[in-house]
Amino acid sequence: MSNLPQYNFDEKFSSSSNKLPLITLGARVITLVCLLVSWAVLQTSAVTLKDGDKLNYDHYRSYSYTLFAVIAGVVYSILHIPFAIYFLITKKRLISHKVFRVIEFYCDKIILCLLATGAAAMLGATMDLLRIRYENDNSKKHDFLNLMFIPPAFLLAGFVGSGISSVLSSFSLHKE
Repeated sequence: MSNLPQYNFDEKFSSSSNKLPLITLGARVITLVCLLVSWAVLQTSAVTLKDGDKLNYDHYRSYSYTLFAVIAGVVYSILHIPFAIYFLITKKRLISHKVFRVIEFYCDKIILCLLATGAAAMLGATMDLLRIRYENDNSKKHDFLNLMFIPPAFLLAGFVGSGISSVLSSFSLHKE
């Protein structure tokens, strides 16, 4: 009987706190990858019409707003990934000041709102534009618009990753 390990009831052990830095980094990286894919598809999607005009995201303000939201999300994710890597390696926050945690909390919420409204604006504009009957180059315009369903899908995946980051940043507010 003496060979069995003994459990110390006084020891505070939490497996979820050991996984928190990994989940934080994973959420930030998933957000970044999804936003980069959304950005790439949005930037490279263009069709040339019969009269020589190019149809791309610049023709619609909703798509331009979505690009702004994606760029803001990418910049924010790139800025926070080093903090998440440091947190994963050391299990401590690089800047543990309360003001920084509050700023991170509110910035996470702003980015979350930007991603949600960007995806909704693009999806809504694409749905409305698909209902229009064009007189010429109908198939090329519809091909372009059908391709415009891909960026909001990845934007929504980035929204989920950003939502996880947002929830985790709210947990750090209550730690003293």
